[in-house]
Amino acid sequence: TRDDYTTMIWFAPERLGEVYEQLYTTKGGQILYDTSLVAAVLSDAGDEKTITYAILASTEGLIAVSAQTWIDASGDAVLSRAAGVPVAAGDEDGINQVCSLRFTMGGIDVERYRDYVLSLDDHFSPLVEGYFFESAMVAGKNFKLEPKFRYYQIFSLPGKPGCMALNCPHIASMRTNTSGAARSDATVEAHARIRRLVTFLQRMMPGFEQSYLMEQASLLGVRESWRVEGQTMLTEEDYVNQARFDDGLVRGDWYIDVHSNKGGLFHKNTYEQGDYYEIPFRSMVTKHINNLGVIGRCISTTFLMQASVRIIPTVTDMGDAMGTACALAKQTSTPLAQLDGVAVRAEVEQLKLVNS
Repeated sequence: TRDDYTTMIWFAPERLGEVYEQLYTTKGGQILYDTSLVAAVLSDAGDEKTITYAILASTEGLIAVSAQTWIDASGDAVLSRAAGVPVAAGDEDGINQVCSLRFTMGGIDVERYRDYVLSLDDHFSPLVEGYFFESAMVAGKNFKLEPKFRYYQIFSLPGKPGCMALNCPHIASMRTNTSGAARSDATVEAHARIRRLVTFLQRMMPGFEQSYLMEQASLLGVRESWRVEGQTMLTEEDYVNQARFDDGLVRGDWYIDVHSNKGGLFHKNTYEQGDYYEIPFRSMVTKHINNLGVIGRCISTTFLMQASVRIIPTVTDMGDAMGTACALAKQTSTPLAQLDGVAVRAEVEQLKLVNS
């Protein structure tokens, strides 16, 4: 590894957001910032319900937006729930995965910090030179930093030497992620925990003597909340069996990664390199709304399976595949949820060949 290269998958959040914005707007897309979804207006032709308008709250007041096809990429199934799609949340007891609130620190002597971590014989990160580094602590998993933290993950940011982002603290006191009041209380608690953690690192951790808090995330890191009822539900058995589907659009290979409030559900990766399961088109559309697709952590899965599909590379691929499905729906004048998933898969695979 060199100072400016790494085989690990890293990205700069601000730059990534800029790239996505440019990709969308240069293709004629319009982004509405400072806008929230309030309601969905439906039309009902027999058994076929469609969304005709989304009612949004903006600085102008309430506005109505119309579209032929809708994609719910909200994470919380906001549009799906507004349209009356049945949803589930949490495990068998209704308890959700633990949330975190990320923050970023600067002024870190990464070399000094790395030397300290490696001196503990902690080889979690293969990055042993250059300004990229990552370390972590998960209780009960034999991490060398376990005596010092309850949960801890810190990693470098591209283009920002001396800066590291922290994917913690866990807010285990919040067991229901579907409550707005609970999320607000959890955010307040997280701010206090971040201040304590920053102070601890500055005083006790080698390499952090001159460090400082740069920023805190504007939103909680919600790993799991609502999941829609799709045309088919992806299950943990599909993970174990490395399921294949005629309408499989996306490949997933992340382990069942449950950040549990109850413990005992943090699953080891059972896959070897090259193993994967497929996510079918039918898990990303619903039989309840004819022109609605769903991508991201709220697609149709069980609680355990959702802990695998929620990973960023996987949900990014969902968005790419669903964009292809939307184009096909327009070309064929077919409602999205009535598309033949096998045809969608063929179109996705053809585009991969063209772009390879």
